[in-house]
Amino acid sequence: MRNYLSQILSLFAAMIVIACNNDNAPEEIYHTLRITSDQGGTVDVASGKYLEGTSLTITAYALEGFEFSGWSGDLNSETTTLAISIDQALEIHANFNEVENSLNENVLELDEELVDTSGYIFAIESGQNTCYLLDHSGNKIYNWEFDANLGQDIEITPDGNLLGLFQVESPQIGFGGQSGLVRMLDKEGTLIWEYVLASENEIAHHDLTQLPNGNILVLVWERISNEEATAVGLNNTTDIFTEKIVEIDPITDSIVWEWRSWEHIVQNYNENLASYGDPDTLKNKINILYANNSVHQFVEDGDIMHANGLDYLPEKDIIALSINFFSEVWIIDHSTTTEEAKTGSGGQFGRGGDLLYRFGNQRVFGNMNATNIFDFNHHPTFVKNQGSTSLLIYNNNQMAQRSSAMEFSLPEINGLTLIGSDPNLIFEFTDDALYHPRISGAYRLPNGNTLICEGDFGYWEVTPQGKVVWKYQGEGTSFWRGIFYSKQSPQITNLELD
Repeated sequence: MRNYLSQILSLFAAMIVIACNNDNAPEEIYHTLRITSDQGGTVDVASGKYLEGTSLTITAYALEGFEFSGWSGDLNSETTTLAISIDQALEIHANFNEVENSLNENVLELDEELVDTSGYIFAIESGQNTCYLLDHSGNKIYNWEFDANLGQDIEITPDGNLLGLFQVESPQIGFGGQSGLVRMLDKEGTLIWEYVLASENEIAHHDLTQLPNGNILVLVWERISNEEATAVGLNNTTDIFTEKIVEIDPITDSIVWEWRSWEHIVQNYNENLASYGDPDTLKNKINILYANNSVHQFVEDGDIMHANGLDYLPEKDIIALSINFFSEVWIIDHSTTTEEAKTGSGGQFGRGGDLLYRFGNQRVFGNMNATNIFDFNHHPTFVKNQGSTSLLIYNNNQMAQRSSAMEFSLPEINGLTLIGSDPNLIFEFTDDALYHPRISGAYRLPNGNTLICEGDFGYWEVTPQGKVVWKYQGEGTSFWRGIFYSKQSPQITNLELD
């Protein structure tokens, strides 16, 4: 009995101890973090109260014309990024110094109040073995050099790598803009991955873009035999080269989707072929005989379309193509399967691989007296506005020898979109000094300004009202295009510029 009572008492005592321990559980402790900065820069972590033990990474960003000089206060460091653990109240200040005489002589014009200094311009030299980041003072913030020349396009991926087209040696298809090599490079320019798209029958060219899932869309020239070309009424004496788009999965090194323009042609020459029809009625088809009426000297070589740019809109799963020799923009559905893309049905809009929308040149339907918007064009770029989407493009305008950046409000893309009507022009910038017959492009900046690449000159930045706020002249070279990356974007932060 005594032993039993002793056990009961011991258990009761243990319960009291546990209860007391629970009553004495440590309280959550918070410490105040105060972060300030000079007017020459910003930091990416806000002041506030943080739970003890919280780990933070704080990065300082210098504004244009300034440089980061170090942290002061309770922590001292000269690195732009701090890794701290909150164990006490802290006051930290980011210091920035104005850079004296930082304006490069290549900068011909600069309005410091109106330029968009929130990022850098990714300058791509046309067909060369280099590209670099520019600030508005004309300083090269970061520079890359490669062991092969670019086949025009290259971009920075969100992980700080480079994805670009590079030229193969001795290409079997050699039109301007040919590449053949799709490469992923790290930030030092070291090869990570490569895919070869070059043979006697096809070659990658001009442009590519990475999809949100990591796959890569690439423009490809595809050989069509002279026998097939003349059968539809083309007067070429050589093979022709039409456009296709392939989607490459870099994990499996395989093509997982493709679209071929040749499968969506119309011609009124040979009624025995499935492609026979009226181009003016079947506007969602490509009038292949437009090449017979074209004055472009390149067509004689078989390059009858010459796509030179593409862009992808993930919200709609659509692709915009710039077709230079047709002076048009084509919009196609990416939601199709490859089999559906061969036809005029299937996909989210029920049109398969037929054109969803097109604009720029009314002559492609057969009326050579019609007025066209574009006279050669480059760099189609979707612009996301509040509740709508527009498209920005560079109109080379060879006949007038006066180029322009033009923005159009696109109609709602659906299965019933009327092809043949031109969209509304909502912005245009031109200037007596703005002209290049080839390459070039336009890009919308976060503050609403437009960055214009004039291929044989360099870069312009203009406001929505058309005021020129920045001009940068290149050093005896030509530029493919310019892309703007925010200083706080992963593309830039992952470069670890400091």
